[in-house]
Amino acid sequence: MSSVLLLLSLMSATPGDAWPAFRGDGSSVSLAKQLPTTWSDNQNAAWVIDLPGYGQSSPVVLNKTVFLTAVEGESKEKLLVFALEAASGKILWTKEFMASQKIPSSDYVSRGAPTPVVDADRLYVFFETGDLLALTHKGDLVWQRSLVNDYGKFGGNHGVGSSLAAQGDAVHVLVDHDGPSYLLAVSKATGETQWKVDRESRVSWSSPIVDHSQEVPQVLISSNGALESYLASTGERRWWITGLSGNTVASPTIRGGLVMVGSSKPNENFAVRLDGKGELTPTDIRWRSDEATSSFGSPLLTDDVAYFVSKAGVLYALDSQTGATLWTDRLGDSPWASPLAAEGKVYLFNKGGTTIVYQEGREKKRLAENPLTVDGRIYGVAAVDQAFFVRSGTRLWKLSAPTQPSSSR
Repeated sequence: MSSVLLLLSLMSATPGDAWPAFRGDGSSVSLAKQLPTTWSDNQNAAWVIDLPGYGQSSPVVLNKTVFLTAVEGESKEKLLVFALEAASGKILWTKEFMASQKIPSSDYVSRGAPTPVVDADRLYVFFETGDLLALTHKGDLVWQRSLVNDYGKFGGNHGVGSSLAAQGDAVHVLVDHDGPSYLLAVSKATGETQWKVDRESRVSWSSPIVDHSQEVPQVLISSNGALESYLASTGERRWWITGLSGNTVASPTIRGGLVMVGSSKPNENFAVRLDGKGELTPTDIRWRSDEATSSFGSPLLTDDVAYFVSKAGVLYALDSQTGATLWTDRLGDSPWASPLAAEGKVYLFNKGGTTIVYQEGREKKRLAENPLTVDGRIYGVAAVDQAFFVRSGTRLWKLSAPTQPSSSR
């Protein structure tokens, strides 16, 4: 890996003491230290707590506080936001809001799926009911608005699942659904719309990702037939490629000057450079894999290896520069959470509770297989120094290996 690509990859990595948004900074790569490699119900499980309501969002972590969202009620009429003390799992506060749009709750529609964003000033949360809110870290409401009231009800058979992304003074919201779709930049301070890009109706559950590695920050979207780049400051579309298929769930992955697209369709998983302009053609694609596919989780890029996980639970490790398959492995189950990398290891959190840990690299090397008794599915994971926070619909686990005392003479 060149020194330039290495520098870009390090710049994009999530700091070790925070996990501020969906997939950390959008790469699922963390600088967290002293993470556990092995665990079970009785080993390295610091605590597990029952959560209010039901949620599919990932935890976000800042200042030793874990923030989560959930929904409650037969029609998801109650929206829950709560904060926990990371050390003990103690719930510090819970806030309840009424939904703008009532949607029957079932296993076939999203339930508290969008992951929030936390920064030094506030917590920003979004629900598939169209409600967008900002709160202080202590749970006080700063502002609240309803995108349903502003722009119309959300449509589609499986709900909205797109998570928030943040850049500068704005939060970015993608609403791609069975109806007039759009991308928003919303002021963090006031909740007012800074800009809005109208989009054709396209049902998708992927999330926008902000790229900071270019001279001008851009918002990347991979959604049901297209990969697009928008200027974060104005919403102007910078470049795009269309004619894609199967890219409805996995979010794009940005690292080392490349953006990778995950798709459920063979031969639709590929990488392009981030510095394109205008409409791209197939010749602009850096590489395309004829083997790998993506299911619910998004692709992962660590150093010079790209990782994709299929619906059947097959892990593909590809050369990040050529797309050539380096190795494959069967996980035994399919993760809904995206693969995560830290400290030279790759973690695959299968939906049924078993996590498989690999040595990061071009050769297949399993380090551990860790069972955990879960209720339902594992939906999301956060990594900070010394701990993973693992979320199912109704529970949260803290997995943390005991720290080793320093030796003294």
